[in-house]
Amino acid sequence: MDVSVANRSGEKLYSLVVSGPKGTFGLPELRDGQTHRRTVPIASPCKFSVTFRDAQGKTYSADYDLGEKCPVEELFEVGAGMTISSRPGRP
Repeated sequence: MDVSVANRSGEKLYSLVVSGPKGTFGLPELRDGQTHRRTVPIASPCKFSVTFRDAQGKTYSADYDLGEKCPVEELFEVGAGMTISSRPGRP
């Protein structure tokens, strides 16, 4: 499945880590307006967590249970106020 993380927060994200059922990937930083995409193995149950720090060192994290069957694509987006949301990219 394809997993994307989009930064729409207005700030740079640091130490971004996405953990899924078959492993973890990360980035040292993701600038505002950037999106990072990675293809990951599908596994069940389809659970993910997204964690990162802001410029002041505060950690943000969110957990998602996408169900027993993973979608083909999932988009995690960091928005204003460092809120993290998730939505399927394709059915």
